[in-house]
Amino acid sequence: MSGSVPTRLVRAWRRLVFRLRREELDRDLAEEIEFHRSLSVAAHARAGLAPERALELSHREMGNLTLAREECRDMWSFLRLERFWQDVRYAVRTFARTPGFAALAVLSLALGIGGNAAMFGILSAALIRPLPYAHPGRLVEAANSGYYPPGGVVDLQEESRTMELAGYDPGVEVNLTGSGEPLRLRGAAVSANLFTVLGVGVERGRAFRPGEDLPGRDSLVILSHGLWQRHFGGDPNIVGRAVSLGGVEREVVGIASPGFAFPNAATDFWIPLHLDSRNANAYWEREFMPVVGRLRPGVALSQAQREIAALSVQMLPLFPSTMGRDWAASMTVIPLREFLTGDIRVRLLVLQCAVGLVLLIACANVAGLLLARATARQKEIALRVAVGASRGRIVRQLLTESLVLSLAGGGLGIALAFEGNSALAAAMAAIPSVLAPAKPGWGVLLFAGALSLVTGLLFGLVPALVASRHDLAEAIKTGGQRTASGARARLRSGLIVGEVALAVVLTIGAGLLIRSLLKLAQVDPGFRPQHVLTLRISPEQSLCRQPASCIALYDQLLRLTRGVPGVEDAAAANTVPLSASVPASAVKVEGFPYVPAERAAPMFWAGAITPNYFRLMGIAILRGRAFDSGDADSAAPVIVVSAATARRYWPGQNPIGKHVQLVWEDRWRRVVGVAADVRQFDLADRAPDYIRGAMYMPYAQTEDTDRQLPAVMNLIVRTSADPGVVANGIRDLVRRLNPNVPVDEIRSMVALVRESTGQSRSMTWFFAGFAAVALLLAAIGTYGVVSYSAAQRTFEIGVRMALGAGRRRIFGSVLGQSLRLVLLGLALGLAASLALTRLLATFLYGTATSDPLTLAAVSAVLVAVGLLAGYVPARKAAAVDPLTALRAD
Repeated sequence: MSGSVPTRLVRAWRRLVFRLRREELDRDLAEEIEFHRSLSVAAHARAGLAPERALELSHREMGNLTLAREECRDMWSFLRLERFWQDVRYAVRTFARTPGFAALAVLSLALGIGGNAAMFGILSAALIRPLPYAHPGRLVEAANSGYYPPGGVVDLQEESRTMELAGYDPGVEVNLTGSGEPLRLRGAAVSANLFTVLGVGVERGRAFRPGEDLPGRDSLVILSHGLWQRHFGGDPNIVGRAVSLGGVEREVVGIASPGFAFPNAATDFWIPLHLDSRNANAYWEREFMPVVGRLRPGVALSQAQREIAALSVQMLPLFPSTMGRDWAASMTVIPLREFLTGDIRVRLLVLQCAVGLVLLIACANVAGLLLARATARQKEIALRVAVGASRGRIVRQLLTESLVLSLAGGGLGIALAFEGNSALAAAMAAIPSVLAPAKPGWGVLLFAGALSLVTGLLFGLVPALVASRHDLAEAIKTGGQRTASGARARLRSGLIVGEVALAVVLTIGAGLLIRSLLKLAQVDPGFRPQHVLTLRISPEQSLCRQPASCIALYDQLLRLTRGVPGVEDAAAANTVPLSASVPASAVKVEGFPYVPAERAAPMFWAGAITPNYFRLMGIAILRGRAFDSGDADSAAPVIVVSAATARRYWPGQNPIGKHVQLVWEDRWRRVVGVAADVRQFDLADRAPDYIRGAMYMPYAQTEDTDRQLPAVMNLIVRTSADPGVVANGIRDLVRRLNPNVPVDEIRSMVALVRESTGQSRSMTWFFAGFAAVALLLAAIGTYGVVSYSAAQRTFEIGVRMALGAGRRRIFGSVLGQSLRLVLLGLALGLAASLALTRLLATFLYGTATSDPLTLAAVSAVLVAVGLLAGYVPARKAAAVDPLTALRAD
């Protein structure tokens, strides 16, 4: 033991005082030593010795006074800290003499550390940082089918013993009127206990109270903080006042806290669910919604999973119509974070692994540079050993130099991370807002700092250990010329082979994603997007209580729109392709029986369109006919199905004349046409699993579960004029028809097509950037090793040339070394990529992970990198003067 805690504290205090009063204490020490020396001399003089002899004996008795001073200072000071600081200063001076080496090493590390720090900020926000709710680890979400009608939510709330549950419908869209320009708002209808389940409060007013989702008590609203600021100017008196939402006067009872955005950032308000058990149709047949829950104290997730599966099966007899057992069988619960992240979790982890590979390549690159630099410094290291430095002291010095490089790279990397964070976050637009990253904070700083320290040790330890092994006589004699051992050369070459292999994996991943993106961009969406503009028209749903009113409105609007300058044609549809909207209806299909007790009715994507929709959008009618003006509300109901739907349900048959029935209707709808397949969901056609077909209905014959026409429609126009001018003209037209009807979501179909590849593009460009950095680092590392090796072989090259070797042979020998390193790394990288690129399979479209064209292209690129990296060193080696080379030793 080095002493008790108080003793160590006293020593530390004395050492700190010494640091503050060093000059004064040094003078006192010198005076004390001189005093003792003078006493010794005086004693010898009194003994009768001559002054010279007395001084000599005094020196012998007192020993090495300089060493004594140093030992005293060591006792007074923080010795290890001072030595470390000396090593740091020495490292800085050394790097200042080789600025090119230092800049290359620091930049390599900055790219690796900065990329990892920025990516960690995104990953931390999505997967690590606690959700902004009370005790977020106990929050769960119903998964798989995971959607319940209002009656099902109430039944779960009453029966569950493991969870407190709340339902929420995230797709409520209503008009805000009576307070300026009408707005179309998106909000959520929620169980009265939602805020309690999530464990959040409100900034002003109050949350909903128990029972305020029952009829007669539910005319309430909580406004989002953003809507309150944006539209109401932050008026503190808004609480208690009424606002008109969807034609209903609702009392504002609260303002949500800033940042609260459940279930997504588009949520402008929260209203209570309308839980009216007297309306069986609304209570059990429509508005199926997700359910969030909080585990009760002491309950494990597995208990909740078993319970919700059992409760879902028990719920089946409560439905007025038969629900298939397959609906209940897939019910479970998962942690809320897992639900919110969805497939973004895999995307983030893959990107973090990719940027981690870049850091490994940077570490290998700098380790190779340090090995070469240590070999060139052998004479210096040998001299330090000769004057008494231990191997441990040499290793500490070299590790200190590595840490200086890594911390400098980390500092620059942090700056890059802060600058690149916003770009990364924008590219990761798929991350739910509740998980969206803020500016990098202390967590990212600590991560970058720790990563810098680990990186410094990672790439510095092996070179330091290798450099500390020495042949003292040979190193001093040659100064490092031709003393590099075969083991060191093999280690440097091995690092380069590893770099190249990692770069190959990244480059193949980037190549596969680029090839996939190119194929996706060439996909025929099934319609002609050029010169097509869409605008959402949002009258109140109450207008369609009389179907004739809605039909008349859109007939008049289409007729007047065709007269707007620049408009060539106009149509209307309840949704447009690639807009992520999924208007689905449960159907029965003629000739395709199903057993209701075992399986739920198939769901069809259900488009409501006006007659000229197909012509305007350029969607081909493959069989039968499109809709016409004769398909009115009073005519026999008809539909057009997609080609894929016809193939699925009536293979080898003529679908014209077949019938489909909406489950809530008594009548069958006759198939009169087959339309070409359209990418309704995205260009990759990744439709939701529950969608089993697609059909179109004439707008006048469309009917939802409330027996009403859809009020909100998308006006679609083909125009040859400036889209902005046309949009303004249509907005003025709608305002004249009805000033309370909002017009928004003005988009071109070309933009929608481009946006549908947004996630694929961001993933591709991330990987392409990582691969480019990896290739650059691998090229620099290969060049460094080959160039250094050629310089070490200068004497050998001179001998070979003196014995008759031609310059071409020397050139080929050096260039061959570069190619051998790259080809070996390429072989290892190709083998590794066959396993690792399988992680990218879910992000690829029409491209196999072993795509031959991609593998061949990457191989060609790597061979070119090897040739370029070895060309300059080979040319320099071939230009060596034999006489000069022979004198080099």
